[in-house]
Formats: sequence, C-alpha cells, structure tokens
Amino acid sequence: MLKKTLLLTFLICPSLWSFTYDQHGILGLDYGPNISWTFAGNTPISFGQWLPQFTGSLDYNWIEPLGERLPYGEEIGFREAFLRLQASIQTSPFYGGFMVGMGLRPFKTNPQVEVRFLYQSTIYYNSNIEMVLADSTGGGSISDSWNADYVLDHVWSQEFSRVDFSQNFNVWVDFDFAFRSGSIMGLGGHFTLTDIQTKHDNKSYDYERNLPVFSRDYIFELIFFHHIHLSDKWNFVYYLNGYQTGFLRNDDGTILKESLSYGKIMAGINFQSENKLRSFTVTPGFWFRPKKGQYNGTLLQQFLIHLQYQGHFSFPFRSRK
Repeated sequence: MLKKTLLLTFLICPSLWSFTYDQHGILGLDYGPNISWTFAGNTPISFGQWLPQFTGSLDYNWIEPLGERLPYGEEIGFREAFLRLQASIQTSPFYGGFMVGMGLRPFKTNPQVEVRFLYQSTIYYNSNIEMVLADSTGGGSISDSWNADYVLDHVWSQEFSRVDFSQNFNVWVDFDFAFRSGSIMGLGGHFTLTDIQTKHDNKSYDYERNLPVFSRDYIFELIFFHHIHLSDKWNFVYYLNGYQTGFLRNDDGTILKESLSYGKIMAGINFQSENKLRSFTVTPGFWFRPKKGQYNGTLLQQFLIHLQYQGHFSFPFRSRK
C-alpha cells in the first residue's frame, strides 16, 4: 500500500504525457538540427484502472530538404519534401531506452505523406510482470490483471517482477493536411513488432502504451489529430488514438493470447511562447475498451487529464540559398 501511494503521488504531481497533439512530430521543427526535451504524463480522475504515466525524453531530428535549396534554420514548409534522421532517449519510473530511425517525405504536395522506420530498445526497471492474456476457467481473466491496482501490487517486487529487455521494430505511415490558417490535420497508422526477452511465460506489459503484450507480438495504432490555430500563442488540439494487439492460437486450438484493444479521445489547449521554443498543453479526455469482459471498472475511472511541457533548443543557423 505504501509503495502504491508513493508511486501515485510521484506520477500525479507532474501529471504529464507526451504527444498530446501533432502526433507526427512536424510542428516546431526546422530544417537542419532540432533538439527538444519533453516532460509528460497523465493521470485518471479516479484511480484503479488506468495506470498513471510519466516520461521524460530528449529528442533529436535532422531534417534534410530534398532539393537544391538548403534553408537550415527555417521552419519546415508543409509542401516540402525532406529526409528525416531521428534519435531519442526516454525514461520513466518503469522503463528506459532509446529509439533511432529515419523517415522520408518524397512529395512536394499538400496533403503530405511520410514513411518512417524506427528501432527501439528498452530495459524494464524491475517492472516487467506476468499478465493474463486470455480468459480461462481457473486461470483468471484479462480484466483482473489489466488495471493499475494489479500492476502496482506486483511491480518492483522480487517475487513478481523482473529486469527484462525488449526491442521494437516500427513502421509509421503518416498523412497530414495543412490549412491556410496555420492549422494542421493528420491521420496515421503505426505498426510495431515487439520482441521481449522474459521468462514470464511470454506474458508482459507495455508501459509506453499501457496494455499487456506477448513476448513476440504486434501492435497497431491508428491516429487522428487536429491542431487548430487560434492565435500566435494559442491553439486548440484534439486527437483520437486506437490500439490493437495480435491474436495467437496454439496448434491444438487453445487460445494463448486474445487480441486486446482500447481507444482514447482527448481535446484541450496548447500554449506556445512568443519565440516558439516552449509549449504547454492540457488535454482532458476519455479512454475505453471496446471488447466486453476486458474492463471491470467504473465510468469515472475512464476519464483522464493529460499535460505536456516541451522545450526546443535554438540553433544560430542562417538560410543558405
């Protein structure tokens, strides 16, 4: 009980979470080098089901325009083609790791499309626990373990949790459309193959996405977001996320893992500093699991509050014609 109380206090006070808008990571980037830091997380209104999250990250993006003009230091145009090289490190109370990869926007059009290939390596901070991945008689149900109470009762214990390693292979395909007003709307599909080295009978937990996974699993994420420009400093943002994992059946027909899914709807306000180097976002919202039997909480436990504070480092580049 003491461990759970201390953890919730630590997570709730910052109450931050990353990527509350512009999930494709375009807004705020310039041609050339970009380095940003983010403190982010979330918390439910009523505790017990959704596991509160807190992350800190340092992100690097090099944006190389495809063409004769190399305007390093200028903001990305929404009709421009470019090559992206990116790397990031991230940590949280449950895990830490890095991600590297590259992306390509080959067309000078609006709407735009970008394809990214990313590799991610993560270590569990003695936090990987065995989850129930299929409902069975006498073996428990998915809803019994897929909740914050179960995770916090088992995490960081010598008996139930482990220090494990995981790696993810990601393919992201993102579309977005820019309006003359400065607003942007986007749709994306993110496909992830996950590989977790564990002795928990191949049953683990993905803290970044807040859902149970098999040791070798796939995760599909569908994203829709809209960043509405109100003024030089204020923006209205909303987004919808949907997650789904794979289904696995044994040779004898026994279900080893059911397909798990949930959705999230968030809307709120984004504030940017005058020099565009700092931003703060507040987005309350709602999350849900569409499949019956995978959720046994209350309606109040499905309401969330998300916050994000992000900063960008400035580089003294001048455009090159």
